Amino acid sequence: MTTSTERQPSPSPRVPAVAQPSVAAQAPTATRLPTATPAVDTPATATPAVDTPAAGHLLAEGPALSRVAGLPAADVAPLAAEQVAEVLDRIAEARRELAALAPAVTELLYDAVPLMPTTGARRSVLRWRRAAHAGRPDPVAPELFALVREALAPMPRDTSALERWVERAGALAGLRQLLRLRAGAAEPAEERTLRHLMGLPAVSGALALVSPVFSRRVRQPGGRPLDRGERLTAYGYAVRSALKASPLSSLTHVAVPGADHGARVRVCLHPLVGRVLLRAAAVRDGVRGLVRWRVNGSLRAAGPTARLSEPRQSVTDGWAWSDDEVLDAGGREDLFAALRDPRGLPAVRLARYLEAGLLDIDDPCPQDRLLDWVAAALAASPDPSDRRAAGRLLTATGELATIAGGGPAARAAGLARLREALEEALDALGAADDWPLREVTLVYEDRAGTLPARPRDDERAAVLRRHAGAACDSLRVSPEYQALTDAFVARFGPDGVCDDVFGFFQELAAFGIPGGPAIPGQPGDPAGPGAPGGTEDLGAAFGPTPGTARPARPGRSSCLPSVAVVYQDCEEYDDGPLLVVNQVSSGTGGLVARFHRLYESTGGPRGAGFAERLRAWVRTLYPDAECLEFVPAREVNPLQGDSCGVLPTSLHWPTAPRRSGPCVPLEELELAHDSRVNTLELRRRSGTPVAPVYLGTVPRHLVGGAARFLLVLADPWWLPPGLADGTRPDDPAETGHAVTARHVVAGAAVRRARWRIEASEVPRREPGEETADFLERTDAWRREHGMPAEVYVRGESGAPRRGDRARKPLWLAFASSTGLDLLDRLTERPDTVVVFTECLPRRPAAADPDARVVEHCVHFARPARVDDREWS
Repeated sequence: MTTSTERQPSPSPRVPAVAQPSVAAQAPTATRLPTATPAVDTPATATPAVDTPAAGHLLAEGPALSRVAGLPAADVAPLAAEQVAEVLDRIAEARRELAALAPAVTELLYDAVPLMPTTGARRSVLRWRRAAHAGRPDPVAPELFALVREALAPMPRDTSALERWVERAGALAGLRQLLRLRAGAAEPAEERTLRHLMGLPAVSGALALVSPVFSRRVRQPGGRPLDRGERLTAYGYAVRSALKASPLSSLTHVAVPGADHGARVRVCLHPLVGRVLLRAAAVRDGVRGLVRWRVNGSLRAAGPTARLSEPRQSVTDGWAWSDDEVLDAGGREDLFAALRDPRGLPAVRLARYLEAGLLDIDDPCPQDRLLDWVAAALAASPDPSDRRAAGRLLTATGELATIAGGGPAARAAGLARLREALEEALDALGAADDWPLREVTLVYEDRAGTLPARPRDDERAAVLRRHAGAACDSLRVSPEYQALTDAFVARFGPDGVCDDVFGFFQELAAFGIPGGPAIPGQPGDPAGPGAPGGTEDLGAAFGPTPGTARPARPGRSSCLPSVAVVYQDCEEYDDGPLLVVNQVSSGTGGLVARFHRLYESTGGPRGAGFAERLRAWVRTLYPDAECLEFVPAREVNPLQGDSCGVLPTSLHWPTAPRRSGPCVPLEELELAHDSRVNTLELRRRSGTPVAPVYLGTVPRHLVGGAARFLLVLADPWWLPPGLADGTRPDDPAETGHAVTARHVVAGAAVRRARWRIEASEVPRREPGEETADFLERTDAWRREHGMPAEVYVRGESGAPRRGDRARKPLWLAFASSTGLDLLDRLTERPDTVVVFTECLPRRPAAADPDARVVEHCVHFARPARVDDREWS
C-alpha cells in the first residue's frame, strides 16, 4: 500500500546557496570529449589483458538526480562549538610560541640554577627547566621569575626569552580557564541545539516513523537531560539531516534537475509485511482459490543427486533480504509431486510449505496495491475471521493516509494504530506471531522537494564530462565475468549452449567456479553472508581466474561501459577544485531507479517523464537486446521493491514469486557462448538476445547466490583501483594506518585527504578527566596529525556487510564535546580502524542561513564502437 500527497511550492522559494543541480536532457545525449581525456597515465601492471572501452569516442549522458539535505547547514553550526574552537586555536598558538622559546629558556635556567641563594630556589628553577624542556608550560610564580632575572643580571645574557615565556605561560593559563568556561557553556548549548533540531518538521516527521519513542523523548519540554546514547543518536540524525545528502532517508529531498515536479511525499508499507499478510491470507479457504500458487522451480536432479535452492527471508537490524540457499534434495521428488495441486492441501501444510520456500504466491497485483487487494479478497470470504481481518487492513490503509499527510504527533499516533491493526489482522488470520512487524521499519517514505534549478556552468560541466570519460575509459571486464566465461566454456565447450541457465548458476553457487573465486553468502566465502570488500570492490573479492588464456568480452546481454558519477560542487577556493567526486558507481541506473515511483505516483504532467528517461537510458546501454527487468529480493526489501516497474516486462527467477504484469520465465531462455569473441549471451530459443537489466538500489556485489551470476552477465564492468584519474574515492586497497593526500585532476577532486588510524592511537577520555582538558589534548593530537578542525569520521572493523549502518561517516568538530563523545564511542573496540576524511566542500558558512548541502548524480556511457558490433 502506497499513499502519496502533493504540495505546491511556495510562490517565491529561496535559492539554496550551495544548490547547483545538473541539467539533464529529456533523453540521453551525446557529447564529444576533448582529445586529452586521460589525465593520469595508467600503470601497465594495473591493466589486465581484457577488453577495454575506447577512449575519445562519444560520451552519452543519461538521467540526473540531485539530493538535497533536509536542513540548512547553518542549523548545525552550534555543534561546531566555534567559540571553543577559537580558544583552542589561541591555545595552540601560545603553545607554538612557548615551544619556540623553550631552547633559549632551558639554557638560561641551566645557568641560573647554581646562582640560586637557597636549595629550595634551586629546586624550583630545576622544576621550571624540566617543564620547559618537556614542553610543559606551567605558570611561573612572579617571585621565582624575579629571583632568576636578578641572578642573571650581572651576566651578559639576553633574558627577554624568560620574560616572554612567563608572559605566554600566564596567558596560556588564562586561556585554559577560558576554555573551561566556554566548554562548560557549550555542552548544554549543544543539547539545546539537538533538542531544537529534533523538533523541526523536517526531522521530527521522519523520526516519528523510524524512531517514534526517541522522537517523543527528545521533544518533551523540560524533561531530564539526554543521556550519552540519546545525545549521540540525536547528533547522528542532526548531522545526516543537514550535512549528508543521503539517498536512503526521508531526511533528504530528491529533485530531478530541470523538472517542475513540485513537493511531494510517498509513504509505503514495508513489502515484507505485505508479503507476510498475503501468505497468511492465501492459506484461508476463502482466498486460496483467488491466488496463483507457484511451486519452487529450482529442483535439479541428475542421477543420484538432487539440488534445491530454498529462499531464506531474514531481517537483521531492520535490514530485510532474501537469499537462496542450495540444499541437498535427494529423495524429495515425491514431495514435489504432491505440490502439483497446492489448493487441495490443508491450510497447516500450505503454511509450512510457504515458510520452507517450497511454495510461493505470485503477485496478484502491483506491489504497492497489495494491502488493498488482500483486504478485498478477505472481505469477500464467508469466514467471519477473514472479514474481521479485512476490516483491520482497511483501518491500516487509512492510517497510512494519515501518516502521509500528518505532522509528527499524528504520524506517531498513526504508526501505533497501524501496527495494532496489522497485529490484529495477523491474529485473525491465525498467524503464529506478529513477525516481522517489530523487526523492520514498518513505514518508510521518500520526499521530493522544489530545488530551484541552476544549470551547471560550462567550466564545471567540462570538468565533470572529462572525469566521467576517464572513468568509462578505465573500466575493465571484471574478473567475475572472466571466471564465469571460463567456467562455461569448460563445461559446455566453445560455442556451447546451456538450456538450463538456472541449473548452471545453481551449480556454480553451490560448488564455486573451479579455480575461480568464491561467491558471497556461499560456502568458501571468507566474508560470510555479507558483502566482500568495499563499495563495488569486486577486485578484492574476485581475483583473476588462474590460467586464463583468452580475455572474455561482453556481449549483447551486457551493458555498454557506463558509470554514475556522484559529486558535489566546490566553491570555497580560488585555486581549488571545482567539484569533488564522492562516488563512481555502476551506470545502469540503480542509484536513482527507486525514485521513479515517487515522481510518477501522483499522476498528471508534474514529474512525469522520469521513468521514461530511465527506460531510454536502458535502451542506450543495451541497444541490441530485449530488456527484461531483474531485481532480486524485491518482495522483501523496500529499496529493491521500489526499483521495480521501470521496464514493462520482467524476468522471472525460479525461486521468487512472479511479478504482476508481463513476465518471461528464465526457463524459456538459454545461455550461449560465441567463440569468435569469447563472450556469453542470454537469449531466447529463437536466438533473440536478452539483457537481464538490474535496477536495484542494493549494489550488485551485495547480492549472493545464483542470482549474482546473472547480474555479472548484465553488468560485467569493473573499475580497478588506480585507474579513473589515478584513484578511486572508495579505494579498497588501503589497510591499517595510512595518510592519503587529496588528489585533484583537472579541476576534479577525485579523492579527499584521509587519515586511517588504529583505535588504540586515538585519544580517549580518561576517568575523571575534565572536558576542557580532554578537548585540549584531542585538539593537540589532531594538529599533530595534520587534520583540520572539522572532519568526517567512521569506524571500520572487518569486511562490510549488508545493512552495516555504523560505517556511514558522520561530521565531527574536534571542538565539540558531543563530537568527542562520538569519537569515544567509535574507539571502544580495539580492533577498529578509524577513518578521518577532510570536509570537502567545506561546511557552508553560518552567515548564509539558507545554504544546503547538495549532491548530484549523473550517468554516463561510452556508446559501442562500430567495429565492436560488426560481428553481431
